[in-house]
Amino acid sequence: MSERLTRELGEMLDAYDVVRKADDARKRRLESEGLAFLAAFAALRAKLLRPTFEVAGEMLRARGHEYAIREEEFVFEGDGKTSEASITLAITPAGLEKAAANDTAKRELSFSTRHYNKTVSVVNGAVPQSGSLQASGYGLAQIDAQLVEDELLKLVAAIVRQ
Repeated sequence: MSERLTRELGEMLDAYDVVRKADDARKRRLESEGLAFLAAFAALRAKLLRPTFEVAGEMLRARGHEYAIREEEFVFEGDGKTSEASITLAITPAGLEKAAANDTAKRELSFSTRHYNKTVSVVNGAVPQSGSLQASGYGLAQIDAQLVEDELLKLVAAIVRQ
């Protein structure tokens, strides 16, 4: 092999290695950030969302209504599909125990991750198109007790007006 070939091929491979290592580091950083986001959402769910839903649900139950809380974990499937982490409060008003299934979404409040941009979508059955209106979603730091209570109050207000 000539000196020129050795030198130029070596330079090309060195440049390629730099790009590949930077890309690998970026992927590891994004993975780490993604895992941290999901862990932070799980903590938010455990410390704020579920307790608030449970307190409100028990107040509703004391008045003859029913509620259910569903939680889903983030799942990344091998074929590239994902299922976002979420928590949903579903309310069944007294007298509507056999409400139509297509009406269920109107009686739910859901907080779900958007892992691709590390935000949380809030979908409130009382607010048509609520998940899509906040196109950018909420940052985890934006979700506080006041936001959760405000969304919960909107949902219950819409249910009791029916």
